[in-house]
Amino acid sequence: MKTLFQLMLVLSIMGCKDTGSTEILIEDNVTHETKLGAPGIESNGQADFKVSAKKSKSLNQSNAHLKKYTITKTNQKKFESWKHGAATIFLVTQPYKRSNKQEIEIGRFQTDGTFGFNLPASVKTDRPIADFFKCEGTAAVTTEYKAPKTGLVSAFFSIRKNENEIGLLSLATSRQQVYNNSPFGKYHGHSGYRLQFWYADANTGAYAVCNRNIEATDNAETTKQIAITDIYDLSFNQGWNYVKTEIIENQLVGRVPYYKAKKHQVSPSLPDDVKWVFKAH
Repeated sequence: MKTLFQLMLVLSIMGCKDTGSTEILIEDNVTHETKLGAPGIESNGQADFKVSAKKSKSLNQSNAHLKKYTITKTNQKKFESWKHGAATIFLVTQPYKRSNKQEIEIGRFQTDGTFGFNLPASVKTDRPIADFFKCEGTAAVTTEYKAPKTGLVSAFFSIRKNENEIGLLSLATSRQQVYNNSPFGKYHGHSGYRLQFWYADANTGAYAVCNRNIEATDNAETTKQIAITDIYDLSFNQGWNYVKTEIIENQLVGRVPYYKAKKHQVSPSLPDDVKWVFKAH
């Protein structure tokens, strides 16, 4: 099973390479522009270059859409300049049947922005892994599953005051990565990754390489068809898992970065470079 998946992965990544394209990575007020190309290969006679500070600033996108997002300095559980006071952390599961949804109080925020929580030993699942991680927009590619009947469910953190939800807590390398988990940023290709909590009833897995074309636009000024690839290389352990969704290659439409290849895999532990992100309502 895994050998076939690895072969599909290699072929897919080889097909995604674009040695003559330029990428712009925009992340929390930092713009990086680099030339994509294989080492030792000329890029059609065009010299590689670095963006000056002045040009970098002109290419940067506004961060106005991120004004409700706050990020920690490290992966420690502490927000600087926390403005929301004491609050309660709830774990909320996302099952298939609404009646199976669980909302469990697991921790608290202190007034200084410090927080802590303890995950429950288990939660309800009502769907097998075979219901997840299918190639969107095509039935031509079949996801390969290990123990396909194993129950699986995702969960998120709801932050509440006086029984009212004031925002959501996430793990990511930037605020933009959390924003991109919304329908507005679904296909964006900013460098980095995010983590999501999934619970598995037993060891299981899902493997697929999904290729398709979408219509992309640069603020409705430039529109074109682009090819994107989603790679599912997910080996779950029984219990709680971090599912890492990472942009491994991107492309530009005008000045807007879209992903060319995105990989979904299970991270065995909390990475050092990930941070906590709070999105206020």
